[in-house]
Amino acid sequence: MKFLLAGCLALLAFFTLQNTPAYADNDQLDFSLVNKTGYGIKEVYVAPRGTDSWSENLSSSPLENGETLNISFNEEVKAAKWDIKIVWVDEGAPVVWSNCKLAQISKFILHYDRETDVTTAETE
Repeated sequence: MKFLLAGCLALLAFFTLQNTPAYADNDQLDFSLVNKTGYGIKEVYVAPRGTDSWSENLSSSPLENGETLNISFNEEVKAAKWDIKIVWVDEGAPVVWSNCKLAQISKFILHYDRETDVTTAETE
């Protein structure tokens, strides 16, 4: 199964249109990742934009379709923009969203369109 980053440009446009400080408070970075893809997600990672190292896997067990993973940040974490990566249970190609301003997001809702073979995300 091939997954694409479609919808990422729309998300990037949303993220870049907003004004945020250079660094965000960690409590403002907390968000919920909602799986509405129809597939299981085996691993979830975040990383400050511009770094090459991802966090540890934030999901202790597969995130099945319809489930939500609440992601919280510790005090030391500070960055304005973040990358989010998911790895599928079925070994499909990982999907990455870049330049996410988590201080402006409370929910990151994932969708997959089987007809177009495209994974997208909407935010709240």
